[in-house]
Amino acid sequence: MNLKNSKFYKRIQELRNFSKEKIRKDREQRGLRSPVIRGVEMALSESKCVAPVIELEWSQLAGPLQEVCSPRRRPSPSKPKQSKKKSNASGEPRLRGGQGFHPVKTIDLNSDAPVEGYIDLNNLRFRVACTPRKETSPLRDEALRVSDSKSAICVSNSRYAMIGRISKSLGYKLVKESKLWNILWSDSFPGVELFKNMKRFQQINHFPGMIEICRKDLLSRNLNRMLKLYPHDYKIFPKTWMLPADYGDAMHYAQNHKRTFILKPDSGAQGRGIWLTNDLKTLGPNERLICQTYIHRPLLIDGYKFDLRVYTLITSVDPLRLYVYNEGLARFATNKYVEPTPGNAHDLYMHLTNYSVNKRNSQYDLCDNDDCGSKRKLSAINNWMTRHNYDVSEFWSNVDDVIIKTVLSAWPVLKHNYHACFPGHDTIQACFEILGFDILVDWKLKPYILEVNHSPSFHTNEQVDREVKRPLIRDTLTLVSTVLADKRQIMREDRKRVKQRLLKSKGDIVQRSRVVPAASKVLPNKEGSPTNKEQSPDPEVGSLAQQIAWEESHMGNFRRIMPPPDASRINYYGKFFGQTNLVSIFQETAASKKREDLARKMRLQIEEKKAKQEQMLNARSKRKRLIQPRLAREKHRLTLFRLKENWSPGYVSEAEERLRNTWQQMRTEAIKNQKITESIYSLLFQNGHLSNTDITTFPNLYHYLQCGFDITGAT
Repeated sequence: MNLKNSKFYKRIQELRNFSKEKIRKDREQRGLRSPVIRGVEMALSESKCVAPVIELEWSQLAGPLQEVCSPRRRPSPSKPKQSKKKSNASGEPRLRGGQGFHPVKTIDLNSDAPVEGYIDLNNLRFRVACTPRKETSPLRDEALRVSDSKSAICVSNSRYAMIGRISKSLGYKLVKESKLWNILWSDSFPGVELFKNMKRFQQINHFPGMIEICRKDLLSRNLNRMLKLYPHDYKIFPKTWMLPADYGDAMHYAQNHKRTFILKPDSGAQGRGIWLTNDLKTLGPNERLICQTYIHRPLLIDGYKFDLRVYTLITSVDPLRLYVYNEGLARFATNKYVEPTPGNAHDLYMHLTNYSVNKRNSQYDLCDNDDCGSKRKLSAINNWMTRHNYDVSEFWSNVDDVIIKTVLSAWPVLKHNYHACFPGHDTIQACFEILGFDILVDWKLKPYILEVNHSPSFHTNEQVDREVKRPLIRDTLTLVSTVLADKRQIMREDRKRVKQRLLKSKGDIVQRSRVVPAASKVLPNKEGSPTNKEQSPDPEVGSLAQQIAWEESHMGNFRRIMPPPDASRINYYGKFFGQTNLVSIFQETAASKKREDLARKMRLQIEEKKAKQEQMLNARSKRKRLIQPRLAREKHRLTLFRLKENWSPGYVSEAEERLRNTWQQMRTEAIKNQKITESIYSLLFQNGHLSNTDITTFPNLYHYLQCGFDITGAT
């Protein structure tokens, strides 16, 4: 096949010729305007003008060009002078051609006196009064560089349009993922390849390894491990078992304690698959679930159960820096709370506080007032606590303690993964992340961690969502230290480093080391006294100090909880950082192996017992079928039929009924548009399978077929 004769090749040639023609026309237009633009730019680029161009007074000096164009002579005052303005239709001076800029007197950059000069344009000379350009201080240059740098953000992997709008209002440029972005905002965990290919000036809104606390099963494993290491400090979550590994322990606890248990999928979200039970014997030994003791006495407001969505920003994991947003959401259940019983355990609108569950209930309250509604702000909860004489500051101190301990349970993994993925990120932190902590409060005002969301919802369906989430995104983008990284300088350094590595240059190579977590490393000298490792300031320490200074001055409505503002709490949290020296997270101990063996043996015993029970039931049913006469079986059938007649359906909300009617109408229209009834009726008529009921139900169709019409194509 000859490609030159193909339509594809011809189309490519047409597009190429069109591009060439467009480039040629653009060059011609630039060529026509180039003398004027070049003359004005040469004149005005010498110094900064005092007033805008429109307000300048342009005076025409008459005379021959040979006399007035000399830069060493002023025009003679005895010559006649005519002052008139060359203006176009818009009132601005009209410039035609140009020769250049001629200063009237010597320019002194240290002087504040104005500088006068001439612009020669097509045998006409104009006087311009300007001020000399001054040298600015390095601090002012740095401030201008930070404020004038326009960063780019990629939100193509996010489904929330609000993030793009807020970023654009803050001065960010929206780009695609293939461009050189400064921030990548994604709703899901990115792959490792993306982390590896990131530049030193780029940031992403997820930390590698944060799944350790964002999946229910991994969060339970980490918190249980920390509870064994620190039994008096980590009572911050309900008693939890991971099934089927902890099936034996859960069954043993259920036999000795009469409690209600809540069961969740190990990786579920939005309240899907959650149910309550007080009998764990109904569970299968191989089901993958998270089993927790149900907190049967929660704190109630107006008789409703609620939980708190607390937004936490992590800007660094080494060193660990946590910020909590002062505003958040309180999600309420839509049915008034009653302690769980076998009769109301199925009422999810009473026991669950998830918005995705309760929004389907007809009792969901949409209220713009802060003191009502099924979704309220944390400030409204604080006001309610104040009115009821609760200590609000102590309560939020306990909430901050729960958040810090939850993040510290996975801190070794976060630190290891960060340094493995970003060994050379020495200018700014490569990641930041907003986490949504779900906190449940009991009647004693003690907070419990329920789960952690790595990508909390930023939908703004209600007014309270807009009042909370919009400032949250704005303050987050302001707090992150993206502007501290000079994109052009970093790219020049990287290109220079690559070039030196390829050419194997023996010159000085810019070394990059890891970010130093502390301000300085202290080592003992020969005399035994501690000294700094390096007397000269470390560049990584300088960048870390810049980041800390930037965050402290741009917190907005955030508050810093780690490092804690109270110096006495630093030593308390310091002991949790030493967990890696005690036992590895992934290491198997003798106790864990023994527990797994016991759980496996118990599962086998339960499976054998259930198999024997099923065999016995099957044998009994066969015997009954053989012994029971026909009249007894008929009587049993009639009894079951009467039970079905007396059965009453459950409550159906108005929203569910509207949805059912909508789908029913869509089904009817689809049958009508696709002519499914006519097609089936015609097929039955051709095969001779029409019954009397079909003929009486659709008499018109039967009449058309008798007359020989095609009903499948008729309207």
